[in-house]
Amino acid sequence: MISFEKVNTLKGEIVVPSDKSISHRAFILSAMAEGKSKVLNPLLSRDTLATKAALAAVGAKFIEIDNGFIIESEGFRNFIEPNDIINCENSGTTARLLTGLFAGQNKYFVLTGDNSLRKRPMGRVIEPLGKLGAYIVARENNRFLPLTIIPRQLKGADIVGKVKSAQVKSAIILAGLQADSKTIYTEQAVTRNHTELMLKSYGVDLKIDGLKIEINPVDRLKPCEISVPGDFSSAAFFLGAALMFENAEILIKNVGLNSTRCGMLDILKGMGVNFEVNLKSDIGDPFGDIFIQHQEFEGIKIDGDIVANIIDEIPMISALGLFSKTPIEIRGAEELRVKESDRIKAMVYNLREIGAEVEEFDDGLKVYSLKEINKKANLKSFDDHRIAMINILLSKRFGQLSIDEIDSIDVSFPDFISKVDSLSLK
Repeated sequence: MISFEKVNTLKGEIVVPSDKSISHRAFILSAMAEGKSKVLNPLLSRDTLATKAALAAVGAKFIEIDNGFIIESEGFRNFIEPNDIINCENSGTTARLLTGLFAGQNKYFVLTGDNSLRKRPMGRVIEPLGKLGAYIVARENNRFLPLTIIPRQLKGADIVGKVKSAQVKSAIILAGLQADSKTIYTEQAVTRNHTELMLKSYGVDLKIDGLKIEINPVDRLKPCEISVPGDFSSAAFFLGAALMFENAEILIKNVGLNSTRCGMLDILKGMGVNFEVNLKSDIGDPFGDIFIQHQEFEGIKIDGDIVANIIDEIPMISALGLFSKTPIEIRGAEELRVKESDRIKAMVYNLREIGAEVEEFDDGLKVYSLKEINKKANLKSFDDHRIAMINILLSKRFGQLSIDEIDSIDVSFPDFISKVDSLSLK
């Protein structure tokens, strides 16, 4: 068990880790490109290193330079068949995107992951890839890792997405680029569009009409240079922290402001929260600075298409229900049940342990403002990096609340504690 001393407030400026989603895709697309690409300021965490290792196993060379890598590759048409199993560690992004990428290779691959990842759904990727002609065999009726990709030439298809998932969409795009004819993928709702935006830099311009994406096969991707902005999902913890800690003032610098990722800002506006955004660039994935101060705020009911845009931020938003004037209710978020942990169950457990009134639904939760803190609370992180970081903030906010483990923060934000400490005034 671990606990933290009470912190009175947070003041100052920080730079959050580089965007995890963009780092994964920058590595993948650079390995697919023919020639030498450059990826600057990538996140090097357990998740992204799993992607890097997998791409090295199929022939991409990662040459370390100051603040990044030169990635040298003969192109995705010349990937080699790996001589060992691909270990995706704890990364759902690695597993799902690489399943799409490797399904089009007409080669033999085996993918696995850690205990947590082997419990997370892969059928959502395997099924639509099957419509392209992919032959994938996975555990428990093609639902879970490990999985085996059998060599097949993919054929174009018209696919309608069944889940609101950027990972599924990206997997289909990566596979569709290797098919023998046009593929059309239709989303249920707009999800993060990093893959679509980044492909333009690699010479591929997808045709996008609303929720419909047209993917035509290509012979090669051209090399390019990508600079990765700060991760909005990591910044979300500090947006929330500013509202948790009295008198807080936080400037978050150089954070990604892609409209399909920063829906939490719209949610905060709906709660009556004031903040300032300074856009520094709107080319490719836009980025800028966000300044936020502590203030009173109202609760909100969240439902509908916005949920897909804020899926990683919902745990932090739900924790704010402890401090809001009125309840925060989140519905339509059943996807949280199949993340690194069951994040609905995890947040309900921890918020109730603290002493809050919480209602649990199949697809979400409702959190009422905290009336009295349980100083003997024992918080659980459920081996989930986002739950662990919220627990750290709660322990520092209320003082000495016990947490079972926090090692999982290495997945996305290894220096989270030192970043919080740099802002802390006791």
